[in-house]
Amino acid sequence: MPAAPADALADWRPAPAMAARFAAWAAGMEGSSRSSALIRIGLAMLFWSRWAGELLLYRDQSPAGLFLAANFFLSTTLLFIGYHSRLAAVWTGSVGLAMYYYFGFDLGREPWTHHHAYLLAVAALLIALTPCDRSYSLDRYLAVTRAERMGVPPPAERGNLWGLRLIVVQLSVLYFFAAFDKSNYAFLSGARLEQIFLWFYAGSDYPSGFAWLATIVSVAVVVLEYGLAFGLPFRATRRYLVLPGLAFHAIIYVTLPVYTFSATMALLYLAYFDADAVDRVIARLQGIGSAATAGGEIS
Repeated sequence: MPAAPADALADWRPAPAMAARFAAWAAGMEGSSRSSALIRIGLAMLFWSRWAGELLLYRDQSPAGLFLAANFFLSTTLLFIGYHSRLAAVWTGSVGLAMYYYFGFDLGREPWTHHHAYLLAVAALLIALTPCDRSYSLDRYLAVTRAERMGVPPPAERGNLWGLRLIVVQLSVLYFFAAFDKSNYAFLSGARLEQIFLWFYAGSDYPSGFAWLATIVSVAVVVLEYGLAFGLPFRATRRYLVLPGLAFHAIIYVTLPVYTFSATMALLYLAYFDADAVDRVIARLQGIGSAATAGGEIS
């Protein structure tokens, strides 16, 4: 017997409800600005640690080189101290993309074409969509000063977190395609890992018994990256994946020349956690007031 119209309608109700919950999570959620501010500061430091030495004014004295260097140091300094923080984040990200394409593709400088340069630039652009200006910033100091002068309470350290959601999507897409790129015989057999080991460590002296280990590690890496892509966004699975994910990036940080990428990924893990829960941890550690009013413990 066909379902009654009311029953059929009931079958479709969960889909709009799920869509509404997703929309609320993605674009309608507000929370503490402190984790966004920490990411902002960390990104500025990562830009300096990777590119500052290569952008000193004597390095490239062409008009384009000097222009990019001046913009780099001005934008990242403003991003670090948090003055007009969101504008500084857009500025920094735009400079990062300009360097990525100018130095990397126009001039053919190989390190500038690597994925860590693009990830840094995109992360700076995405952090501009967060309330990263409302905590740990000169913007915050000036706002509190104005409030005291006017005799009103200081503005809340809170804001819309949709920029953090976009960072989560960016990381999940990155993990997925990193695993997808490795889902072939050349990597899963361990051959690519063997080549990397020979290039950086062993030279022409191939160690005995390494083939099986290379195969096991290669398969484990692909499984882990797929797991991180689909599991980190959800609290129920995140608790089992955060430590393996951070350990994975720590290992490749100290063993391979991917230190900027690894440090950037570890920093952006803050976006996965409930911002108010991060706020409460900071408040407990520092003995300061919490800006959070809702949210669960980090898990």
